[in-house]
Amino acid sequence: MRANPNYTYLKKTLPKQRVINLQGGTRSGKTFSVIYYLIYLCDKYTGLEIDIVRDTFKSLKATAWKDFESVLNELGLYSTANHNKTDHIYKLNGNLISYYGVDDDEKVHGKARDILWINEANQINGEVYDQLSPRTRHRIINDFNPALGDDSWLDPLLIKYPPLITTYRDNPHLTKAQILDIESKKDQPYWWSVYGKGERAKREGVIFQYTTGSFDNTLPAYYGLDFGFVNDPDACVKVAMDKKRGKLYIQEVFFEYGQTIDQIARKINTLDTHMIVADSAEQRLIDHLRTQCNKSIRSVKKGAGSVVMGIRLIENYEIVVCGKSPNLIKELNNYAWSSKKKESPIDDYNHLIDAARYVVWTYANRQSEYVHVDTEQARFSRNEDTGYNKQVW
Repeated sequence: MRANPNYTYLKKTLPKQRVINLQGGTRSGKTFSVIYYLIYLCDKYTGLEIDIVRDTFKSLKATAWKDFESVLNELGLYSTANHNKTDHIYKLNGNLISYYGVDDDEKVHGKARDILWINEANQINGEVYDQLSPRTRHRIINDFNPALGDDSWLDPLLIKYPPLITTYRDNPHLTKAQILDIESKKDQPYWWSVYGKGERAKREGVIFQYTTGSFDNTLPAYYGLDFGFVNDPDACVKVAMDKKRGKLYIQEVFFEYGQTIDQIARKINTLDTHMIVADSAEQRLIDHLRTQCNKSIRSVKKGAGSVVMGIRLIENYEIVVCGKSPNLIKELNNYAWSSKKKESPIDDYNHLIDAARYVVWTYANRQSEYVHVDTEQARFSRNEDTGYNKQVW
């Protein structure tokens, strides 16, 4: 059986090139090719420090590391004695393999290594890469699908180190059923371009454009909260609006499925004292969280057309995505109008976006200053003669 071209490319190019970029569609075999190549290196050398990272440890453990451990077992190379599950380290032939999410700041800012593999590199941001890169002594491997939008932190790397582009057709291990399933989506132009053909494409009708940058902490900030449970996530963002410069700063705070009320409450309690604007469909949950967390939480006022009008308000701003916000970036790259008439958006890829829209819809047109009192849920508006006059919500 022929080798996957990703593996062949790694073996040929990595000894000569600082960065390897593997761009591919779904099931192109990028992940397993990197796994087999790293095992090949560990068989050839000793004393290497290899790091495997992804946007979060949770996602890494469920994907790339799960596959890595599976291959080790398949090859008879796995031993529980070599696996430190507490520190997330595996010892292989005198080499140390560490695996962690870039949500672990201590490791991102402090750890050095010889070889770095960033799995699904499109889901981290440039600021994280700028911390990881100088701490990597020799080689960096990025694998990603090309759902990058128009502007990505990967662009300078892709110019300097052109990517190898592969598709499901390059993977000799797929079954006929898998191939037929992939090819059944040829009638979906965006999906087929990105995931079928491995090409960079802009989703037709994408609503928002964005850049990445640092959160402006000099501005008043608010939190937006959209509730989910099993099929949809609980989604929270931190938002600040610079009306003078026309900038909207958004940072992902959490994006979790299947949380209990107590788990949500614990996350809410870690937030600072900024006002939280939450989904009004869950008023009893808002009342419970307000009491349990002793936070200023108000429900957004919805109405006919409020979704589209909220989108129009956001479009008045340049969106700046801040911090580690992989799910927010994914949503912005995929949130689109449901038709060319732009009368309504798709009901998907909108959880963090909805949370941000609650904040913008609530505060974008207000001119007064606000001071929020947790226990009274009160609004204060500026009066030049008498100072702040309380007006209850």
